Amino acid sequence: LIHKGSFEQIMAALWFVLLAAVASASRVVDLNKGNFDEIINGDRAAFIEFYAPWCGHCKSLAPTWEQLGDAFSHVSQVIIAKVDADAERDLGSRFGISGFPTLKFFPKGHTEPEEYSGGRSIEDLVKFVNEKTGANGRVKVAPSDVVTLTEDNFDSIVMDSTKDVLVEFYAPWCGHC
Repeated sequence: LIHKGSFEQIMAALWFVLLAAVASASRVVDLNKGNFDEIINGDRAAFIEFYAPWCGHCKSLAPTWEQLGDAFSHVSQVIIAKVDADAERDLGSRFGISGFPTLKFFPKGHTEPEEYSGGRSIEDLVKFVNEKTGANGRVKVAPSDVVTLTEDNFDSIVMDSTKDVLVEFYAPWCGHC
């Protein structure tokens, strides 16, 4: 027997769990020996990250790869995928994976990949896939109140006595910034 208050609490908890599951659902396809050939069959273009879970560079690329999956989630003719090549050593060997992460592009109509050696930023990856496929992948940008200051706008923003302004000075090449 469930009391009315308990039932409402249970339903609220279930609703929260459902929302969390939907929000955390990845748009990146996990490939393995059992599904690789079925999914990467030439019907659609595919961009695949071969990674190892222990690899620091792979861990750094993971959020960007998820963003890439989101950028093409509305494009049915493009697959963004990943293979744990440490666990799936046969697939790693089949595609000549010798370091991590390795990115390979499979054009539509082909089951053999092309090497990717471009940049690893989300902008570089989206541009590459768009150029190779003719798709229109888009990075979802969260709204922000951050303003990039330049010589032209610095005084009008920073010296405005009606505002409180926090300024970050950084060097784009600096890994600590």
